[in-house]
Amino acid sequence: MSMKEKSIKKNAILNIILTLTNIVFPLITFPYISRILNPSGIGAISFFSSIGSYGVLVASLGISTYGIRVIAKDRYHKDKITKIFQELIVINSVMSIIVTFFLVLMSFRLEQLSSEKGLLIITCITILSSPFNLNWFYSGIEEYSYITKRSIFFKLVSLILTFLFVKSKDDYILYAVITLFSTLASNFINILESRKYINFNLRRDLEFRYHLKPMWYLFASLLAVNIYINLDSVMLGIIKGNDAVGIYSIASKVKWILLSVVTSVSSVLLPRLSFYNNKYDETKFNNILRESSTIIFMISIPLTIFFMIKAKESILLLGGEQYIQAVLAMQILMPILIISGFSNITGNQILIPTGNEKYFMRAVSIGAIVNLCLNLLLMPIWGIIGGAIATLCAETVQMVVQFYFSRNKLMGNISLNSIKKVAYSSICAGILLIVIQNIIENFNSFLNLAVSSFLYFGVYFFLLALFKESTIKRFLNQIFYKDIS
Repeated sequence: MSMKEKSIKKNAILNIILTLTNIVFPLITFPYISRILNPSGIGAISFFSSIGSYGVLVASLGISTYGIRVIAKDRYHKDKITKIFQELIVINSVMSIIVTFFLVLMSFRLEQLSSEKGLLIITCITILSSPFNLNWFYSGIEEYSYITKRSIFFKLVSLILTFLFVKSKDDYILYAVITLFSTLASNFINILESRKYINFNLRRDLEFRYHLKPMWYLFASLLAVNIYINLDSVMLGIIKGNDAVGIYSIASKVKWILLSVVTSVSSVLLPRLSFYNNKYDETKFNNILRESSTIIFMISIPLTIFFMIKAKESILLLGGEQYIQAVLAMQILMPILIISGFSNITGNQILIPTGNEKYFMRAVSIGAIVNLCLNLLLMPIWGIIGGAIATLCAETVQMVVQFYFSRNKLMGNISLNSIKKVAYSSICAGILLIVIQNIIENFNSFLNLAVSSFLYFGVYFFLLALFKESTIKRFLNQIFYKDIS
């Protein structure tokens, strides 16, 4: 099957749809699950989910990012991408077996692992099946249509099965089984679909060595990132128990839902930026970078301010009164939307597409060390609040270091004037929201958030129009009328 030039317009729209589903489905399932399973059940699932994330990460050796770049560069050459595909799958498969073996050995030494044998088995199967996730491959050839359709379908299947079968606090393993079933079924479809683009006859000229160095840089980077993504849950589980993990997870859940919104536009651009960098087309590279960076700030700044103010209502809506202790943790985590959004620009849109993985690795490694040290220092004293502070500090350090290494490429491709207008508009809308708090405080959580968001974002966009901010208009025009490809 020939691979035609994909439209950034179409890819952006598809990724927005995918992002919306990533928001909507958790908003439907998580309030139900958090109330049914209670903090202890949610905590157990979050603990093993974090362990599984580490396992999948180690098994992939950075393929989730590296694979996108190398496939994107040769996406019009079936023979080349077939060879790359098979090489990366073999590496991933061998590593997944090794990682699973070590996890089983660890379970004999750690009670936290051996005490939940059902969740341990599910975690092992998840790791073993991870080589066939293949999102990196479909992103590399820019098949976002397939990614979106497949993702929505299996999210819907999981949603239906969850509401049908998860009925009591003891059903937390069943909930994990449903998640595993969707993962395995999705991976099976991935394999069948990939036959359209590559040959499955095993080649004899496979080479692995030349992948290892760039993969190592990205793996180390992703490992460091995942340390301060998942380490909080793992350390909380060990230091404070599953209840603390469950409470913290709801604040973290909100952060990740919102962060997916912030990065939705830019995530489709990694393969395209890699392609333009490989073709030495600096003009197109800079044009995309300039537009996407402005959009990221236009999304991240207002979301941060809104959800810092409405943290309590958000927690009550998602989890109920039993999770109210997560409010302060959520407020501490919210500035990460801006910080991580900026890091997404410097890392995923500059350092990685231009082949500077080693600088990306340095930045996130320093951030991970900061997170680990602060977790050890603050968690025993302040619990979930300490974990939130540690994560915020780590993200900030990573952002600063990445900016240092990408500053030459970045300067001139960020509109400081636009950022000022966004900040002023967001702050003014936030002040209005604080003023009307007393009027709407007796509303239920859903109605409170609905009214607040309508007023806040209405004022925000009105002020942007008043300030004559043209970036949104120009970007939307490019998306819907003039493809920027």
